[in-house]
Amino acid sequence: MPFDNPAGDRARRQPRFGKAAQRHATQGDLTRTQPKANGSARQKHLQWLSRAEDAERSGNSVEAESCRQYAEHWFRVTHDRNDP
Repeated sequence: MPFDNPAGDRARRQPRFGKAAQRHATQGDLTRTQPKANGSARQKHLQWLSRAEDAERSGNSVEAESCRQYAEHWFRVTHDRNDP
């Protein structure tokens, strides 16, 4: 029946902006499996190294390498090195 939707098709075609759209986009996102590392740069460096070791023990070499790259970043931040 055409009168079931008083706003018509127009309401369905308008883009959704704001928190509702962001929440919808992140509901199915399960890429972050571990909580964010908090603390000083030195603590973050050690936390990422620990995560790399855990990932290596579980057989996930890709995750281990990713964690090592984050650890290297925080090592450079700790020692004030900006060169690659």
